Amino acid sequence: MSCRLGAIALVLALCAVSVHSQVWGYVSQSFSLVRSDILEAADYELVANISNRDAGENYEERLYPASKWACTARTVPKTESSPTRSMFVDLFRYFAGDNSDKKEIDLTVPVNTFVQQRDNDVTYYETCLTLPKKVQSAAPKPNNPSVFLDEKPEMVILTRRVSGYFITDTAWEEEAISLKKVLKEKVPEADYQSYYRNGYDAPMRIFNRRNEVWFRKTGEAAQKTIEDYKKRQAEKAVVATVVAAAAADEEKKPAADDKKPVADEKKPVADEKKTTDKKTEDKKTEEKKKVEEPKKDAAQNRE
Repeated sequence: MSCRLGAIALVLALCAVSVHSQVWGYVSQSFSLVRSDILEAADYELVANISNRDAGENYEERLYPASKWACTARTVPKTESSPTRSMFVDLFRYFAGDNSDKKEIDLTVPVNTFVQQRDNDVTYYETCLTLPKKVQSAAPKPNNPSVFLDEKPEMVILTRRVSGYFITDTAWEEEAISLKKVLKEKVPEADYQSYYRNGYDAPMRIFNRRNEVWFRKTGEAAQKTIEDYKKRQAEKAVVATVVAAAAADEEKKPAADDKKPVADEKKPVADEKKTTDKKTEDKKTEEKKKVEEPKKDAAQNRE
């Protein structure tokens, strides 16, 4: 309970420097942070799951499809600690309604931070959150100029899940070094000069946390994985089109069948007319007989 109250207090502090219309957005998103395990996660397709405990190998190869992310970036001296906390606050405000539509957007996971050492002893950080599926095609523009929307292409990622409370740069760097040792011999074609930090849980969650360091796979093998994925997606699109066309045809069939009873209804009318005509002819025949029979009897009497 105290953790939740702490989270709400943090959000209310953020609200103090924000416009009134965004207050409820911050409060709502704070409860989403408390239950980060139910948030929408970035989609991916598992390419391979390598597990060999005896050899100390345990990692996954994943393909992340092209998608739109909300991001913010900063470059700081290498001697300074990462500014990721304040960067997340900027993203949090965008999702809470600090955007062109003043629209609250559901938070997602993971909080993805790209880390790259650059010349002149500086470190580049780019923190991003993938946008939910329902707003991927029509995301509102950020009001904060430091927040931007980025269309990221497909990428093949090498990673593993680890628990623990990763709140320091040192914790992330140690995991990056450890994973690199596992991967470098097995997967030489990858970008090991930079990496991604991925946190899936809110700060107030203590146990069963999920953390991941990502390295991006490169080279022909990665490109083939991406091309194969695109081919499968194209095939799925064709199948979906065929299924949709078949469903449309099925919807038209009942309308055609409805017309058949109308034609069938006309048959009794025709049959009824034939019956009426036959009755009329039978009646005329009977009347003719009645007229002819007295004449025939009179003729016989004369004889």
